[in-house]
Amino acid sequence: MKKIIFCDIPMKKFMNPMVYAGTGNTNCNYSKPVIFPINAVLAESLKKGDEVRVILLRTLDKDGNSGKNSGLFMQELDSINSGIGAKISYETLDSEFKETKDNHEKRLQDMLDKIEENTEIYADITYGPKPLPMILMCVLSFAEKFLNCDVKSVVYGKVNFDENNKPSNPELYDVTSLYYLNNLTNSMVADSGKEARQNLNEFFSL
Repeated sequence: MKKIIFCDIPMKKFMNPMVYAGTGNTNCNYSKPVIFPINAVLAESLKKGDEVRVILLRTLDKDGNSGKNSGLFMQELDSINSGIGAKISYETLDSEFKETKDNHEKRLQDMLDKIEENTEIYADITYGPKPLPMILMCVLSFAEKFLNCDVKSVVYGKVNFDENNKPSNPELYDVTSLYYLNNLTNSMVADSGKEARQNLNEFFSL
């Protein structure tokens, strides 16, 4: 099955590589530092010969940091893949830093245009503007419902910052369950709010 990777690319200038092995709620054991948490996941899930399309979601900034950071992503994954042998291609989707209805709709359509039917989807929402993960959730829902895609993993890397603004205590979280929870609430049918709450509570008790 083909794989497609969506990664939000940051606009800030400098990022610290961190080791995410054995942290958060994932079973990731990749012991080398990475800037982009999804690459720790891919290091353990990619196999030789896998066909992988990476879509780098760049929000344009005046200093050109998103362009430089997309280069860092490719260097990092290519280094990991040198010992695996997957077939990786890269594409970028650029957008202005405008939180408008038109811009959100364009981003959604541009992302959907990159998805083929019967594809496994991975996503990293660690970086990027706040609305981007919300747009991505809509993309994933459409792809799963209408394109027979399989949403495999949505991750983000959490870090703490000390008084000197130095990052520490990295944790890697898989939040794919939140995507499926959103799908559940959207598909629920009930005659009243009380019944809907009861149905949801019963689901959580399973």
